[in-house]
Amino acid sequence: MEAAEHQTVGVVEPHVTTLTLPSGGFRLEDGGTLARIDVAWESCGLERPENDNVIFICHALTGDAHVAGRHPGEESASGWWDSVVGPGKAIDTNRYRVVCANVLGGCKGTTGPSSTNPATGRPYGSSFPRFTIGDTVEVYRAFLREIGVTHLAGLVGGSFGGIQVIEWITAHPGEVDKAVMIASGAALNAQALAFDIVGRYAITLDPDWKGGDYYNDGPGPRMGLAQARQVAHITYLSLDLLNRRFGRKQQEDWLRRGKKWLEEHASRFGTTFAIESYLEYQARKFLARFDANSYLQITHAMDRYDAAAKYGSLDDVCRRITSRLLLVSISGDWLFSEEQSRTIASCMLRQGKSVCYAHLDIKVGHDGFLTHTKELSKLMGGFFGDVSRSIYPEKRAALASVMALVPDGARVLDVGCGSGSLLHLLRDEKHVHGAGIEIDGDKIAAGVGDGLDVLFDDADTGLDLIPDGAYDVAVLSETLQTVKYPRELLTRLLSKAKEAVVSFPNFASYRIRMLLLFRGHLPVNPQLPFEWYDTPNIHVVTLKDFRALCAKSGLVIREIRTESNHFFGRLLCALGLKNLGASRVVARISRN
Repeated sequence: MEAAEHQTVGVVEPHVTTLTLPSGGFRLEDGGTLARIDVAWESCGLERPENDNVIFICHALTGDAHVAGRHPGEESASGWWDSVVGPGKAIDTNRYRVVCANVLGGCKGTTGPSSTNPATGRPYGSSFPRFTIGDTVEVYRAFLREIGVTHLAGLVGGSFGGIQVIEWITAHPGEVDKAVMIASGAALNAQALAFDIVGRYAITLDPDWKGGDYYNDGPGPRMGLAQARQVAHITYLSLDLLNRRFGRKQQEDWLRRGKKWLEEHASRFGTTFAIESYLEYQARKFLARFDANSYLQITHAMDRYDAAAKYGSLDDVCRRITSRLLLVSISGDWLFSEEQSRTIASCMLRQGKSVCYAHLDIKVGHDGFLTHTKELSKLMGGFFGDVSRSIYPEKRAALASVMALVPDGARVLDVGCGSGSLLHLLRDEKHVHGAGIEIDGDKIAAGVGDGLDVLFDDADTGLDLIPDGAYDVAVLSETLQTVKYPRELLTRLLSKAKEAVVSFPNFASYRIRMLLLFRGHLPVNPQLPFEWYDTPNIHVVTLKDFRALCAKSGLVIREIRTESNHFFGRLLCALGLKNLGASRVVARISRN
């Protein structure tokens, strides 16, 4: 059978649907009206009569509806997200019907400035009315109703698409089960606004723009649009990627063209740097597929959008959201910073909402969600999966002592939650509401797929996302010995929760002492799965050390349990020699 990453949805037919509009036309938020709206769209995957499995994808700024597969006549897949959407892929078309439509104001079949104005029979051009992100969402919703979809199993958007996602789930809570925002935010930051403003100036100052009415009169603002694309494209790539790919390399093809060409090129202050050749190539490609007026309209709508200002505050935005939300930020992103996604995640947690967050350290910048999809696919595959896991008796037994110290119905934060087994058990057996923090991307996909809220972060920085007093119990299970600063972490845990349950291997147990005595090195076991040289943080902690740490830090040990898998260890514990007999310690602590 063909591997999932090589499978495709096959041939996808483009469609155009004309919306059924009120007699007065489609009223836009800024007061304009459109008498006719056509929507270009594509669909692939499993179709059900109930339409209860639809995932709608909002494309990026200059994207289109062709998200996956190939068009009729093509030999290979040309969809812009074919690595993510398809049979057995992150958005699995064996389970879901995937729909993507071109945005309002676009130039790929949906009504925009280059479309014919029914009132004049000519392209709209400068007369195309100004629209908002709210308008784009309303057009999408009207289109979905036209094809019989009134509720979405999922809603996904990257960059500009993510802005549409947050507007959708905020303006219409209850319509979307799961939502994903990638490399996006609730509004553009000042740097992103600046780049867009410069790009629009480049277009509107081009003499061939002609106020927007250039369709039947000359080539149009090709130079201005090319410059806008070059400026924007720089922001899509991280500095690290630009240096690795180009640096100060010369473009050999340009050098081979000869002295005369170089002299002509130099007359306009050009260079032979490879980065200049690359930007010119990107501009030429863009000119062949995009319209300047669409670029102006869409970027203007995106720049003006601010969810916090529209709904009162970011907390008000998150308070309205009922969808389960996955937020993903990307390292080196100039347009939407990691901090923007983290702030939304923190607000969602503060409002008691279901949220998962991950920062992908892929070092390629904003466009990473389009070009480097391996890690992203793990997260989304889990998020849109339906993991049904059997909890093995030995797993349940190993977690029994920790579970016993967590009250029924508590709000629980599990730091170092792994694949989420503890939270899964607590949810099913003790009806807790919980979230986890985990740094291992392979493990969190299972937890995310199991419906758990997981923050993809390390224990030390992940707590920054958690509001103070948000949880009843914080759990640190087999993690204390591996964090950088155990004392500080325990103190911070007890600012996020009223109590903490901590378990750790006891390095003073008789078995470890015997191993050190006769074999001369530390053990490797399920509690200590690493060799000493494979992890940067191994703190050798004993029961006595833990008691002393709590006393020094002003923490109270409310309850303590000692465990051993061996008869002699249990006997020593029963005789009161717990520091010698216990191989594992489980403690419930709080502030003094």
